Amino acid sequence: MARIPERRRTTDRRGEAALDAHGLLIGEIACPAYCCTLDGAVRYANSAARRLWGAWPDPDQVGRWGGFTALYRADGSALDEPASPAALAARTGLAQPPSELLAESADGSQRCVVIHARPVLDADGASTGVLCSLTDISEQRRLEDQVKFVHESRAGFLHVLAHELRNPLAPVMAAATLLQRQSGGPGIDRMAGVIARQTRKLARFVDDLLEGSRIEQAFDTPVSKRASSVDEVLAHACDVVGCVLSERGQTLSVEICRKEQAQGAILWCDPERLAQALGGALLNASQFSDDGAAISLAVEVDGVFLELLVSDHGIGVEQAELSQLFQPFRKFAMHPGRAASGAGLGLAVARSVSRAHGGTVSADSPGRGQGMRLKFVLPVVREATFA
Repeated sequence: MARIPERRRTTDRRGEAALDAHGLLIGEIACPAYCCTLDGAVRYANSAARRLWGAWPDPDQVGRWGGFTALYRADGSALDEPASPAALAARTGLAQPPSELLAESADGSQRCVVIHARPVLDADGASTGVLCSLTDISEQRRLEDQVKFVHESRAGFLHVLAHELRNPLAPVMAAATLLQRQSGGPGIDRMAGVIARQTRKLARFVDDLLEGSRIEQAFDTPVSKRASSVDEVLAHACDVVGCVLSERGQTLSVEICRKEQAQGAILWCDPERLAQALGGALLNASQFSDDGAAISLAVEVDGVFLELLVSDHGIGVEQAELSQLFQPFRKFAMHPGRAASGAGLGLAVARSVSRAHGGTVSADSPGRGQGMRLKFVLPVVREATFA
């Protein structure tokens, strides 16, 4: 701490002891801090404050209230010295709320700072000066602006991409519709149905891109609920994973508990979104399991709840990682025999869709190399058949 040299001292010495004590204190702290008299002459300042100011203020200059050459509000308007936090603390005798201001140093550089100002009281409780501390948040604001720019740029890119994706979807949908209308073998009819359903899903996902950057807000997935069935949800989900499982030689076994009750249940849900969430969980199980592995899906209707349990015997995860599985863009250890794929959004979307239906999805794994289980509990059953 350095005491500002005295050239002329005409101020009243009353309360000097209190200011001296605070002057010694601020010399021992790392953050920029200073003390000024009730008439605004800067009496003490530490080296951190001097670095921010760029120079020592004149100790004989009253009404200075600090070492910056100028202060500006967030809207760019200049802040006069009598309206500065230090001046207000001296005039009112009250601590001022933190003030975020743009400050100009002696060399002309500008910084974003937060100024804290509170009165210094003597032994009798009378105000004898002002103690101020400064927090330089310039780097924080710079990073926030940079993040905002990246988000806006990414959102703009996704909007353009969404418009471009709309063009090829229309003829694909038209071709699928024509295939469905023509008489063909069972295989052709089935493939035409798959193409039509998946193209409709793609069109819906493109709409999501047009609404905003869903890749950054996977927790905010919109749903459009209607009456549906368990069979419809399962059929859509199998469309999502069928080709992938076939390429890897993996098998999916579906066990429907209390089959008559489950298959007769009427669901109030968005079947495409539920299929997207369930399909993502099944793809996740496939990605982290060996070629030829078995994956299981257990389905049960319990009162108003639809419960779905996806189980695999893949690489699993550590207990410490379970809480982070559903965060967007998070990726953990990869299957040793398989290249990395996807953006790390599958489980984040699964959680988003579950929440949009008022439900939950949870993960459990005994540990690395011991597989994983994902359980959906969704209160979407509107009516079910009871034996």
